[in-house]
Amino acid sequence: MRRPAAVFAVLFVVLAAAVLGVAVGPMVASDPVEAQSGSEPDWREYDADDEIEVDDADGLDDDELEAVVSRAMVRVEEIRGVEFEERPSVTVVTRAEFQEEYDGLGGEPTDGNAAFQNAKYRALFLAGDDQDATDARSENQGTSVAGFYAPSTGEIVIVADGDRPRMNEPILAHELYHAYQDGRWGLANYDAATQDGRNAQLGLIEGDAVYVESLYERRCGEEWDCVIPVDDAETGEVDRPSQPANVGILLLDFQPYDDGPAFVETIHETEGWDGVNALYDAPPETTEQVISPEAYPDDEPREVAVEDDHGERWERVRPDGRPDHGRLGMAAITTAFVHPLYDSGGEESVIPADDWFTSEGELPPYGALNYESEYATGWDGDRFHAYQREDGRLGYVWRIAWDSPADAETFLEGFDELLAYWGGERVESDTYVVDEGGYEGAYHVESEDGVVTITHAPTVDALTEVYADAEPGSGDPVDGGDEENPTDELPGFGITVAVAVVALLAAGYFVVRR
Repeated sequence: MRRPAAVFAVLFVVLAAAVLGVAVGPMVASDPVEAQSGSEPDWREYDADDEIEVDDADGLDDDELEAVVSRAMVRVEEIRGVEFEERPSVTVVTRAEFQEEYDGLGGEPTDGNAAFQNAKYRALFLAGDDQDATDARSENQGTSVAGFYAPSTGEIVIVADGDRPRMNEPILAHELYHAYQDGRWGLANYDAATQDGRNAQLGLIEGDAVYVESLYERRCGEEWDCVIPVDDAETGEVDRPSQPANVGILLLDFQPYDDGPAFVETIHETEGWDGVNALYDAPPETTEQVISPEAYPDDEPREVAVEDDHGERWERVRPDGRPDHGRLGMAAITTAFVHPLYDSGGEESVIPADDWFTSEGELPPYGALNYESEYATGWDGDRFHAYQREDGRLGYVWRIAWDSPADAETFLEGFDELLAYWGGERVESDTYVVDEGGYEGAYHVESEDGVVTITHAPTVDALTEVYADAEPGSGDPVDGGDEENPTDELPGFGITVAVAVVALLAAGYFVVRR
């Protein structure tokens, strides 16, 4: 049974908002300057190895900001082999200013969109009935965004922790490169509407930008003088950002920033920047392709069908402006299985910490986490339908296709543990009930020929109202682990898991950088 939630006191530092098409107004900004025909643009008056006399203690003045932005543009051009067409507007704000002036970057969702998101994150056991998923993601942004680029305005905003608007040059380089991406490829063209498709496309877009940022940062202090604030948290001058509102959702949103750069690096090493550029004409379709570059581009997702067979008290949730179904994908499945590690403060897990963290040494610039779990390996496609009753209660049908029955069986073993952690008790061979803890209701789990179908409803009796075939006791017994989920003994740490993991996080082992 699940223990009381005690989310890790994680020192999440920054997670960049996904490229956001929002209208935002500058506070202190360098104005966009178009390149003049027949002459070098003004930012190329600088060389990449120039040193600039700036004092960032209280933020950059207009002249200093223009100089730093110009030099950073030249450096990005050199690293990535590109040329900017114009200088984007750049603003530096404190986190307090960001939270006040840029609150709600994603806008307000419609009722249908909000209900669909809530159902989706409940299916992944990332946000329970007591938390609105859209609000949680918005709150995550408020405490974790380090910067963003807005394609609708061409503006870059850098967010500094503390009470001083201080520049971080590698983050600036990341956002400058987004401006280049938008000018060359048009970021609005990458509009995948499913969870899996969105994370896959961001694996390219953010992966390319994080890779450029890491190459940039690698040269800071070695070849280049860079404007990087000292770690004020170590001096006691500034506290770290507060705990995210929902660590599970943040982990899923972080996946493109962790796996994407390695995906881009693989292409760059074999095909050069021309090969990376070609990806924009055929971006990855699934998170599986980003997590496992060898799957790109040939391992395409299987089309999965779900019969819409629900009772008259239930209505299909059809979000506005997007498909009426979801594809959650490989990264989402792994995130669902790793969430108990954080929720329990490291005391319990379905995916052990040794399998989740990729190394015990120095934090790598990316690839710190392993989203390729055994429970998600062999994913071949999925389809998610959400339903809502007149009283607002949610239900769903999630059908997942696997490469083989053995892969489906491995998933089921993990899913049995996952349900047990969240309080699930088996009441029939194929049916579970959760009585409390945010994920209350009944779960019907059926497997046939490598395809798993999960149906959720508020009660056992309501299962067939959500999906007529979800008859308790009608399927084969679901094989899995014990219903009681024991505390895992995780090898290699030498001390208790909670202390070891928190110590690693505090030391910067898992600092969510963007």
